[in-house]
Amino acid sequence: MNTDNARHTSTQASSTDAPAHDIGSSIRSTLTQRLGANRVRRYLGSNVSISTNEHGLSISANDPFTLGIIERRLGVDLESALRELDPRDGARIQYQVLESPTSTQESTTSRVREAMARRDEQRSSGDTAPGRGAGSGNAQRRSNPNNTCPTLLSFLVSSSNSLAHASVVDLLGSGRGAPPVFIHGSCGVGKTHLLRGAAQHYRASIPGAKVRYITGEAFTNSFVQAVRTKTVEAFERRFKDLDLLCLDDVHLVAGKEGTQNELLQIFNTLSLSGAKIFIASDAHPSEIERFHGSLASRLSAGVVARVEAPDHELGMRLARVFGARHHLAIDEQGYELILGRIGIGDGASVRELEGAFVQIHAMTKLLGGIQAGPIAPAIIERALQARAGRPGSAAPSKGPIPVERIVRVVCEDLGVTREELSGRTRHKRVVLARELLVHAARELTTASYPEIARAMGRSNHSTVITAARRIETKIKERAPGIEHGVGVDAMARRLVERVRRAGQ
Repeated sequence: MNTDNARHTSTQASSTDAPAHDIGSSIRSTLTQRLGANRVRRYLGSNVSISTNEHGLSISANDPFTLGIIERRLGVDLESALRELDPRDGARIQYQVLESPTSTQESTTSRVREAMARRDEQRSSGDTAPGRGAGSGNAQRRSNPNNTCPTLLSFLVSSSNSLAHASVVDLLGSGRGAPPVFIHGSCGVGKTHLLRGAAQHYRASIPGAKVRYITGEAFTNSFVQAVRTKTVEAFERRFKDLDLLCLDDVHLVAGKEGTQNELLQIFNTLSLSGAKIFIASDAHPSEIERFHGSLASRLSAGVVARVEAPDHELGMRLARVFGARHHLAIDEQGYELILGRIGIGDGASVRELEGAFVQIHAMTKLLGGIQAGPIAPAIIERALQARAGRPGSAAPSKGPIPVERIVRVVCEDLGVTREELSGRTRHKRVVLARELLVHAARELTTASYPEIARAMGRSNHSTVITAARRIETKIKERAPGIEHGVGVDAMARRLVERVRRAGQ
């Protein structure tokens, strides 16, 4: 224990239940009981010091990046534990970088994280852009608010995505041979942001590192082209000596046997060489349909973390970022209106929220440009109604016909059960029931895709989007239905009418 802590031992002992020299272990013990040993060990490892000072509690680490992570992940719990152990008024937590590390050489994780943080700070201030100097090209890039490169520093962390973010950061700072990180979640919740941010971080932190970011679709197309042109060996060489692979939308290789076999071989090769691997998908490896069991097992060999849709707190933080990006003057009432109309906290995605601000910005330009003072709620309402394509409609979750009624009518009309709707069966009647349900919900309500998915008992709304596209194609082409002589278009019209009558 350092001399400062020793000077305050007598003061702390008189005002707490635990002696000052034991406050660190008391804090760790309290957090372990509440949060579990693994989480405490992850964020408060041996390189983190907990001690007392005249203000209350001091959290010390070798670099500011680590301290920032601790404050975001454990700050609230640390403050609660401090209030229990130190009842003095005004007792607070101080986060400080160790001036004299106990080791003469910092850990690999600390060095990587500190380098990443410094580079991110420069880029977030607009001083530099990846691969460019500070010339006119950067000025043009900075002038476009939508042409920003995602970084881990700009990724807003909350309970909905904290495990995924922490896993990415930990793997970036780990040594070679660490297990992969698999991130999954519905569309538009930040998976791509994390993977692209990880790729950028690693390039910035490790000069000369071989990094590749690629989507499942691009990987498939490149592999197919390599097979056609007999250049498979050249294709494989592009992945052979990588230090970091970020594979986005891996579910898009489902059903493609040759591509999956190639991908499995590449994963095995990279793992043996000690490369770091990040994968993102819209579903858990075990839930991706037409996926090889061996590949699903390989992808599950490391951390598997789900990214949820943003809650209200994260939604508000994101809303302020988007509002500032588009130079929109929006007050607290306006932000709350937007969150409610979009459905943030009720399954709506970050992408849907960002699109709302693009719409509002376009509406303000149409009405004569940005005005002084906050944007009127009526303008926000008008913009969001135009975006929904249903002028005069209310919030998505408060349409005139509840989705639950549509679910009930579909089950009765097509003779399927709710369990079948939410299950994984691919029976033709059940698949068509899901598609017709989505069509009716989009036709009769203002419900969003996530809301429709929840009503169907499905955890991922990307399958609902796919169903919507399929049914519209079937209706347009007048595809045959499951009843003799009755096409899908006729079944869709009949179902919509029955739902309308059911509410009378």
